Amino acid sequence: MKVRIPLMIQDPTTTRYHKLEKAVEGFDPDREEYFLDGPVTRRIAVLDFSPETGELVTGATFTPPPPRRVRGWYANTAGVDLYEVGGEDVYTPNFIQVSVFATVLRTMYLFEKWETLGRPLTWAFASPQLLVVPRAGQMANAYYHRDSNSLQFFAFTSPRDPAKTVYTSLSRDIVAHETGHAIVDGIAPDLLDACTPQSLALHEAMADLTALLMAFDSHTLRRIILEETGGSLKDSTDFSSIAEEFGIELQRQGRSLRNLKNEKNLDPQSVNCVRRYEPHALSEVLSGALYNVMQHIHDDLKAEYAQLPEYSSREDPLFSASGEALRKGAERFKRMIFRALDYLPPGEISFADYGRALIAVDYVAYPDDERMRNWVRSEFVRRHIVQDPTALDAQTNVDYAALAAVDIPTLQTSDWYAYEFANANRPLLCIPPTIPFEIRPRLEVRKKRAARDPEDSEESHECILKVAWDHVEPNPLSSRYPQERRITVGTTLALDWDTGQILAHLTSAPQIADRPVNIYQMAAQRAIVTDEYTQQRQDRDQFLQRLDRLGLLAVRRHTVEPTGQPLLSTVEAEIFDDVMRVQGTGKLLHIMSLEAE
Repeated sequence: MKVRIPLMIQDPTTTRYHKLEKAVEGFDPDREEYFLDGPVTRRIAVLDFSPETGELVTGATFTPPPPRRVRGWYANTAGVDLYEVGGEDVYTPNFIQVSVFATVLRTMYLFEKWETLGRPLTWAFASPQLLVVPRAGQMANAYYHRDSNSLQFFAFTSPRDPAKTVYTSLSRDIVAHETGHAIVDGIAPDLLDACTPQSLALHEAMADLTALLMAFDSHTLRRIILEETGGSLKDSTDFSSIAEEFGIELQRQGRSLRNLKNEKNLDPQSVNCVRRYEPHALSEVLSGALYNVMQHIHDDLKAEYAQLPEYSSREDPLFSASGEALRKGAERFKRMIFRALDYLPPGEISFADYGRALIAVDYVAYPDDERMRNWVRSEFVRRHIVQDPTALDAQTNVDYAALAAVDIPTLQTSDWYAYEFANANRPLLCIPPTIPFEIRPRLEVRKKRAARDPEDSEESHECILKVAWDHVEPNPLSSRYPQERRITVGTTLALDWDTGQILAHLTSAPQIADRPVNIYQMAAQRAIVTDEYTQQRQDRDQFLQRLDRLGLLAVRRHTVEPTGQPLLSTVEAEIFDDVMRVQGTGKLLHIMSLEAE
């Protein structure tokens, strides 16, 4: 069944700024089993509450398609199709309910497309439904909350105009951003319990990049912005600006909450160096690096397409080719940055870990095209994420004799078989001797690689195996806490389903002093990742010390309300056998950082 629903092009302020006739474009979701009033599907349920009484209010009404028609629609209390409304009607409860539903669903489809992950998404919580609360209360913020299976969107009175209410649920950027958090949590759930600032910053960067790709996905925005810029991504635009209305209303510098077109880095000598302990600021280093990679992709494709007859004969071939270059370039960019999440090893992750996953996933898909990988290496070095491009080298296309006898379908389906394989091959998986480990659910992944000629498209068939275990390290916090802490680390193997060849081997296991655990690393790279571990451990120390100073870190018994519910603003330090483990750091990833508030 299909339904036509309104999808916000950006936000109400952007609509007026660009003098758009309509604030929405049509979206026809076609992968849902059913649609109900609310809106509600098997995967999403919009729960709207009255700001005045806190009571659940009536949702938009679903009208199924009449005879000889294939599309249904959602209507307001007056029976009007919500796709047809505009102007001030975008602030009505029924419109807000349907538009936020449309943006969440469209964001999910962005990840699920055959050229991206190529599979239905799963959540990090047990429920099949993501709950979406479009009017959760009065606050200049929005967030994803795993424990309640929900996205929470708030509203606030404009500081510039007391008569105006700003709804975060009417911002395509903010809704896509928070949906991105929920999706990334389903793919890499360790990140939301990490105490490594770069792990949390990776989560935040991926959410911002999700908003970017949703902007690229809008035909209306692509047309308007490319016309305004002459077909270029080199300057700051509504593509790179995240949450414009939100930023304008709170008088943020640069007319948005964050801007992906930036020069943020980790060079202590640079004026653009960010604090290593603040995830939101830190995220801009990674998102800025990847935005520049996207700009390189667009420029490269634009120059290539401008030579084709359909563009070269026009007055401005580069501008004429810019739209198709952006559409195609965004596909490859999206494929790389989202598929890299599948290749991430479990546990505490650094930007360098993610960079190696980017290199590996692009090499597997495009072994003969080094350009994108070189752009990634260049940006990571330029921003001092790594000191040397060889730090991003990943083990790919490795033949391992023991895998010749492994039954990949059984490895994928049987936890016992997968555990026995991992236990027998600890050196391959970097698991220290005798230490307990956990087998994560395996992924069977079929992905298509886009080609210029659809008949040339290829399908890869992979089994992705992940193992995780605990690593104990010093914990130099105050005397209130134990002297040691546990962190999660692990290894990912991406295996060719048919041959058993290791397509990618990536690990977050620390290389400590003279005890290297990765059998594939050369001595020089072992030294690099040893230094990485030392730096990341120092970053964890600084991050946790800061949380402690701010009163945001507490031992478990102090992190619950009188009702027994966990405090939303407190990170939990669980202590067992006089060793500390931190949980729930992802609570700090609101759309606006706590520091900014």
